[in-house]
Amino acid sequence: MPNVVGMIDGTSHEILIPSTEPQQDFYSGHRKYHCIHTQVICDNDKNICYIHSGFLGHDNDANAYHRIGPIGPGDALDFPPQCYILADSIYPNGYPLVTPFKSVEIIRQTRAEKRFRRKFNILHRNRRVYVEHVIKEIETFKVIGSLFRHPRWKLSSIVELCAGLAKRRADLLSGELA
Repeated sequence: MPNVVGMIDGTSHEILIPSTEPQQDFYSGHRKYHCIHTQVICDNDKNICYIHSGFLGHDNDANAYHRIGPIGPGDALDFPPQCYILADSIYPNGYPLVTPFKSVEIIRQTRAEKRFRRKFNILHRNRRVYVEHVIKEIETFKVIGSLFRHPRWKLSSIVELCAGLAKRRADLLSGELA
C-alpha cells in the first residue's frame, strides 16, 4: 500500500463509576462500562507517533479523532503531503485517513471492481493490525489494563508513561534478539 505511513485506532480504559461528576459523560454504551478513551497513531514499524488520552467514555473513536486537531502538512499534527493513515470504518474517510470499503459499496460494483475492493480490504486489515499490537503492548501494564482506581486526571499521564515503557521494552527485546 503505497504512501501509507501509519495507522490510527482508539482504546478504552475502564474507570470507577464517577461519584462527583455526571456519570453519563463517562459511560460507554458500546462497552457497557465507565471509561476514558485514548487515540493512538503508530507508524509502519510499530512506533507510536502520537498518543492522546482523556476523551470521555461516551465519545466514539471518530469523535475523539475530531478533537485531536487537524492532521496534515503544516497543521498541528504535522504530516507529510500525499501520505495516508489507515483507520477502521468508524472514522471519516477523507484525507489523511483511509478506511476499508463497506460491503454495500462492494456489492454494487462490477466483478473486477469487487475483486479489487476485497483485495484492498484484506491488505488494509493486514496492515492496520499493527496499531492493535501496539495497543496490546501498552495495555499489558496492569495499571491501565484493568480497572483504573486512581484519580482520573492522572490517567492521561499514566497512559503516556506506559506507552513509553512499552516502546522501551520493545527496543530492549529487539536489541537482545539482534
